[in-house]
Amino acid sequence: MGRKKRYIKGKIYIVNDYYLSRDNYYKPNRKVVAINNDKNKLRLVKIMGLQNNNGKRRKSLIPIENYSCLTKPSGIHPKVYKVNRWNGYIKETKLIKTNCRLNKWDLKKISHLR
Repeated sequence: MGRKKRYIKGKIYIVNDYYLSRDNYYKPNRKVVAINNDKNKLRLVKIMGLQNNNGKRRKSLIPIENYSCLTKPSGIHPKVYKVNRWNGYIKETKLIKTNCRLNKWDLKKISHLR
């Protein structure tokens, strides 16, 4: 028997927002999810809490289940990040790995994101 293929799609990583975002808000230890399998040209979506700082529910998030690496009820923001802040491709080596990955039901919810 051969070795099982390791898929990157659905894995949860930790990254500094400064690496991805061009806005002025940078959150350290941002959780992100990979939505493709290419190590050198990753596409990421951010994981955010379902409620903002004022306690209001964020409307654009796709809710997901609770995972051990997430501290509060969370959802996935639909904006896909294809390049980093300096217009280079996002590489897996720049991200911190976690032991979590999305289950197949949550992956099905975000399968339309490209």
